[in-house]
Amino acid sequence: MMKNKIGWLDALADATQEYYYANNTGGGPSIKSRYVTALYFTFTSLTSVGFGNVAPNTDAEKIFTICVMLVGSLMYASIFGNVSAIIQRLYSGTARYHTQMLRVREFIRFHQIPNPLRQRLEEYFQHAWTYTNGIDMNSVLKGFPECLQADICLHLNRNLLTNCS
Repeated sequence: MMKNKIGWLDALADATQEYYYANNTGGGPSIKSRYVTALYFTFTSLTSVGFGNVAPNTDAEKIFTICVMLVGSLMYASIFGNVSAIIQRLYSGTARYHTQMLRVREFIRFHQIPNPLRQRLEEYFQHAWTYTNGIDMNSVLKGFPECLQADICLHLNRNLLTNCS
């Protein structure tokens, strides 16, 4: 038994005859239980769930809760990662347009192109981008055989050919 009484905790220990010793020789939760409780607290803090009205009491409940939080965290990360990738793909064309337009403007500034010519150059770039969506047909078709390139060119220009005849 301890020499100095602290207060109500010692009175409770005397009443229940269960004493807690700091050196772990006879009282308190087991090492496993303390580890599970610490792990539960860590996962609860990391997943920002917080302590609610319903909390696990036994080690089995805590382990189950830890597993559920881990699976939930992985699903959360997966969903937000996929949404982020989708948004990034949606804006990749816009980013390419702005990068190319920035290059055109740097070219204009570097070569000190006069204002009317600058405006024509920017309008042409905007028109060409709208028409091709930033895809260089020559670089795409370069890897295909010449007969396939010819068929694709005929298909792309069929309206022009039918209007001329």
